[in-house]
Amino acid sequence: MDEGRLSLERGVATNCARACAEFADELRALRERARQLGKIDGFGTFPSGIALATKFSRKAVGGDYSMVQALTDHIAEVEAMREVFERIEARYAAAEQRGEERFAAIDPGR
Repeated sequence: MDEGRLSLERGVATNCARACAEFADELRALRERARQLGKIDGFGTFPSGIALATKFSRKAVGGDYSMVQALTDHIAEVEAMREVFERIEARYAAAEQRGEERFAAIDPGR
């Protein structure tokens, strides 16, 4: 980082985009596991046990900012980051191509 500017070498943004894609896949797997927690039992048949099971089920799925919703939001953010890294790499490649074309115009034998 230099004077508020971030510089990356070729391929770094691609690696970051790949890491984001892998992380998003891991978050999706966690979200699926969280969805399975929407039906919790094992707290017994007393009203307090039923209330506790309902409370934990709603924390996983369907409650106020449930785990499923939180993971969905995180996936969206990681996907947005992946897209930014992909655009960075595309711009880097385009700038490099323009530079190569300019040098080739100066010295066609290169």
